[in-house]
Amino acid sequence: MLSPARAFGPPIRVTLPPELASEATILAHLGVSPAEAKKIRYYRSRMYQTFAVQKKSGKQRIINAPDRRLKMLQRKICDLLNPLYKRRNPVHGFVAERSVKTNAQSHLGSKYVVNLDLKDFFPSITERRITGVLTALGIGRDVADILSSICCVNGGLPQGAPSSPILSNMICFRLDKELMTFAKGARCIYTRYADDLTFSSYQPLTGLFEAPPPPSGSFAPDALALGLSGIFDANGFVLNPEKAHYADRNSRRTVTGLRVNEALNVDRKFVRNLRAALRSVEVLGEKAAEAKFHAEHGGSAAIGSHLQGKLSWLGHIKGPSDPVFRGIAARFNHSFPALALAIQPTQSEVRERAVWLIEHWEGSGDQGTAFFMKDVGLVLTGSAEIGGICRRRAVSR
Repeated sequence: MLSPARAFGPPIRVTLPPELASEATILAHLGVSPAEAKKIRYYRSRMYQTFAVQKKSGKQRIINAPDRRLKMLQRKICDLLNPLYKRRNPVHGFVAERSVKTNAQSHLGSKYVVNLDLKDFFPSITERRITGVLTALGIGRDVADILSSICCVNGGLPQGAPSSPILSNMICFRLDKELMTFAKGARCIYTRYADDLTFSSYQPLTGLFEAPPPPSGSFAPDALALGLSGIFDANGFVLNPEKAHYADRNSRRTVTGLRVNEALNVDRKFVRNLRAALRSVEVLGEKAAEAKFHAEHGGSAAIGSHLQGKLSWLGHIKGPSDPVFRGIAARFNHSFPALALAIQPTQSEVRERAVWLIEHWEGSGDQGTAFFMKDVGLVLTGSAEIGGICRRRAVSR
């Protein structure tokens, strides 16, 4: 039987920070005594608050949120481990300068898309696997045991701890390499955002399936090529049978919730719900609309802050000059002036709000100004009325 470290292949060559050199140095860095470290190991389950969050599908996601002290320790560990993780190109989740948007952009315009999901992603990554990947980095077993005990609960990674994202990416390091190699052989693109895996191509994805590709829609993971499903088995992951989806050129293709058929876009339902919520505020008033929102969807967030976050996301995806975003943002700003969002002006608006400085190139170098007046047009003042060749530049008012 392979040791946990050897299960991850040859040791990964990285330069470890001095804080990870020994049990004494890591405890000193964390500000934890040996007695407290022992207490955390045996009583950590009491240091979490467990609650459920409703997902879009209607099902619930269990969150294990660490208490303030434990969260602080996990963040310190996260800061130590982040420089040790060498991101592979397909990874877009929990890494700098990558996001859901960059993940979807990788597949923009592809005609065939396969979406897969790793079942119970964080809980399926066991504490033993965390210890194994840390020792594979060259971290001593005593230090790895301390780190894994602080970052794990109930035998696995908790969803809600700040250290879980970086540790999950480290665990998936070999998975990403093997899937990237498989995708190259199948002539398709592979990306991963946390537990969401996407393969896409301009040609039918025949290399991903044991038989001809299934019809567009959900499919059983058993239909995948044995070589592909074997990669997940070898890396200790199970595919979620409810989230395996195949889309062809004649269907709607989405990647991590964004449409990638032609231009990057959000789902129409997202925009409809946003408009409906704003309409409710405009008709019922802020307080009544907020009460209705809480009654129908639960939660306690202020409706203005909620809509502001949704709108900011829409602007991030579609761009600040997009007419759909601009129209909804204008309505939001009218209803919530204290939370107003910046709206990028159109070229016409820039022209109408600009003052033009006109410099005469011939003669004495006289200057004048010009501006647009509604229902009148361009108005020249001062020496700007002098003929000749002029140079103009817009100055914002």
